[in-house]
Amino acid sequence: MLELCPERRYCPRSPHCQRCKGTWRPGAEFLCNNAAEENELTRRVAPQGYSLLQIVLHWTIAALVIFQLSVNEDVQDAFKERSDNEPIDGETGALLHIVVGLTIFAFAVLRLAVRLWRGVPEAHSTNPPLINFVGHAAHVLLYAFLFAMPLTGATAWFTGLELSAELHELGRLVLIPLIALHALGGLAEHFVFRTNSLIRMLKSDRS
Repeated sequence: MLELCPERRYCPRSPHCQRCKGTWRPGAEFLCNNAAEENELTRRVAPQGYSLLQIVLHWTIAALVIFQLSVNEDVQDAFKERSDNEPIDGETGALLHIVVGLTIFAFAVLRLAVRLWRGVPEAHSTNPPLINFVGHAAHVLLYAFLFAMPLTGATAWFTGLELSAELHELGRLVLIPLIALHALGGLAEHFVFRTNSLIRMLKSDRS
């Protein structure tokens, strides 16, 4: 059996080899088939769709985020009254807003854990590279906001920290167009690029 080079790199002459950085040793070209088989195995490991849990978490979080955005003004008024030591008319609503926010945080942690454990479908290779890049960047930012928004909101309410409140409001202003971009991207993939990205977020993969 042929041995891999010490850094486990493959023949740079083969189009299948993705891990070679220019290192090569005699006999390494015979490992090209191994590299191709390994790449094929990696592709098979990635799930073809999302699990039922991933889909439920996605749409539950989406609904809760929309609810949070719809009651934002009432919470802002309650926070201002609290900061000015005035009677708070909407304290119950503000506390509900915080509870829902922390629920979103918990669901986001669970969703990220499932993503790391189970994996997610690969981006469609038929899409323009820019579309896949924007989609990936939007996902990363959405996860960041799902974690940051509940924490800054709860910190602002319970500590009265103005900086946290300002960061929370700034996050809201960025989150709205980010959600719109994510939604438009999903629709574009379905209707323009004719992929099944939207369908696989509606129908679970049982494999």
